Amino acid sequence: MKVSLCFFATFLISHLCFSQEYLDGYYLLHGQDTIYSKIKVGGKKISSGYYFLVIPGQEPGSKDIVYAVKEKKVAGYGIYYMGKWEDYRYVKVENSNDQGFYRQIEYGPNYLLYVLMVSTNVNGIVTTLPQYALFKPEGEFVVLTTNVLGNWKKNLKKILQDNPEALAQVDQVGRNEIPEFIEKLNRGD
Repeated sequence: MKVSLCFFATFLISHLCFSQEYLDGYYLLHGQDTIYSKIKVGGKKISSGYYFLVIPGQEPGSKDIVYAVKEKKVAGYGIYYMGKWEDYRYVKVENSNDQGFYRQIEYGPNYLLYVLMVSTNVNGIVTTLPQYALFKPEGEFVVLTTNVLGNWKKNLKKILQDNPEALAQVDQVGRNEIPEFIEKLNRGD
């Protein structure tokens, strides 16, 4: 059974946020502008698809606004935590439990890279590997699944079809080198 897990930091942040004070942040509802607000992020399950975003009520004494991620109303969010911004984007993965909020790890002129840690339990042995979502600025994206049976190299070639120089380098890239490779492409190296 495949269970989605976010990086340990995401897990820690989510549980800290849900049980403690609101953090400075923002959220994006589909088709609307960015809304800056205090927010909490958390939920009862580790999977980011089960998170809730909690926004304080606008009027004194009013109830908090709660957005359940599984309702897919929230397109993304960010929180200011420990002196830096953490940005997340909802990524829908067809026919998979691995959809949810992926954390942005690379922002460049050519590509945006997001990551979600995914755990697989096979015969009681749990393996956790990164799963990436690689976006072009215009919105086209692919999911790069890095497990043994993963499709990451095939999908990376698919999104790099219009970049022959990068495409020629894909076969030399290992699954652990994906972030560095995308950073290199954004720098133009």
